[in-house]
Amino acid sequence: MASKSKIARTTQQKNPVKSFAYWAIGVFILKLIISSNITGGAWYAADGANYVKGVEALINEGIFSTENNLTYWPAGYPLFTYLLTIFGTSWVLTTLVIFQSALFSFSTYFFVKQILITRLKKYAYLAFILILLNPTLSLSSLSVGYESIAASGSLLILGIITKDLQEKNESKFLTYLIYVSAISGFLGFIQPRLLVAGVLVSFIWILRRKSRKLVPIFLSLSLIVLLFFPATLIYRNEKAVGVAAVSTNLGVTMDIGAGDLATGGYDSKVHGVNCDITTSDIGKADSQQVICVLKWYAENPGKSIKLFYNKSLYFWSPWSGPVLSGTMGLNPWLKINPITNINKSPEGANLIGGPFGKLIAYLWIFFGLILLIYGFSILWRAKGSERVIGLVAFTIICSSWVITLFSIGDHRFRLPIMAMSLFLQAVGIKTLLRGGKPALID
Repeated sequence: MASKSKIARTTQQKNPVKSFAYWAIGVFILKLIISSNITGGAWYAADGANYVKGVEALINEGIFSTENNLTYWPAGYPLFTYLLTIFGTSWVLTTLVIFQSALFSFSTYFFVKQILITRLKKYAYLAFILILLNPTLSLSSLSVGYESIAASGSLLILGIITKDLQEKNESKFLTYLIYVSAISGFLGFIQPRLLVAGVLVSFIWILRRKSRKLVPIFLSLSLIVLLFFPATLIYRNEKAVGVAAVSTNLGVTMDIGAGDLATGGYDSKVHGVNCDITTSDIGKADSQQVICVLKWYAENPGKSIKLFYNKSLYFWSPWSGPVLSGTMGLNPWLKINPITNINKSPEGANLIGGPFGKLIAYLWIFFGLILLIYGFSILWRAKGSERVIGLVAFTIICSSWVITLFSIGDHRFRLPIMAMSLFLQAVGIKTLLRGGKPALID
């Protein structure tokens, strides 16, 4: 007779969904314990102080507050946080991190649960562990910042699309389309740059599922739902301060990453393009600056290519070490990162900042990208729904990467797409461990 332990192991192997659920819940509970020991209930990410200032203005003045931070930065994240005050104003940040942590655990669980019903089943466990236990990505849910919600949203989107591709239930497609469009719209609400990925993903998915004659109809429906959310920001800003725009910082951000002497990152001491701004209207001035910077890129292809390289390097750079540029100084992981501790001594600083440290950093970037591309190639060659899954994940990644090329190189912008990159890297790692033989279940 088999022992109880053997029966338990067999049951667990037959039902990995339960195992994933226990892990997800366990990590969520651990975060609750951590958050209870954080002063104020949450850590601040790079723009955390600005978001909190916006929330305070909304509490004091209402949704049409004239606070500058709500116009300069997209007001979506502060507005969402403000909605959470229905559970209590004094502990709103605690409520926020509880929501973000629960969403991250659930979305990771939901995503791998859908992967289990595809031919990619053998990749599910590694992908789940890499995503759920990634220190920077997972701990970001305890910070005031949109990045964790964005990463969770991408997992939900790909999970829903995966579910639809397996079911192929025409009666449910419209419902799934509305779900995906609403999630994409909400992500665009908290960070407008994410709208590009939402539109591209919907197009790829609809093109796969519907005849070409029906694509425009379903895509139009998707856009109506998707664009509703950022449209509310435009309405709020126009009503509050007379600016018909989602935010007014795009031109400024792009200007920092451009110019003859710019490095492409925030640390560039000299940057910017000489632009002839002919209006005092903040929204129109921002649009003029955006057009001006884009013209500079077109007129200076050589310098643009160099900046694109730098920004790509910064986008994929490690969180610490000699090869980085960005706004992840408040990354909770850096508090316990071994490299941070080594860097505190003169000898350690020389080691990390010297040729050896730079070599390791460049290899980290190189192999990370190689694994990602290799993982995507495995899914592409698998064809069928697995190809679409890979293409959607790769599109989410590349859209943020390309947008970064025309703004600022910052490794913080990688956080929203980290779940997708870790998924593709998991596929690459697992395949390499199998000697290059894809782990596809027929």
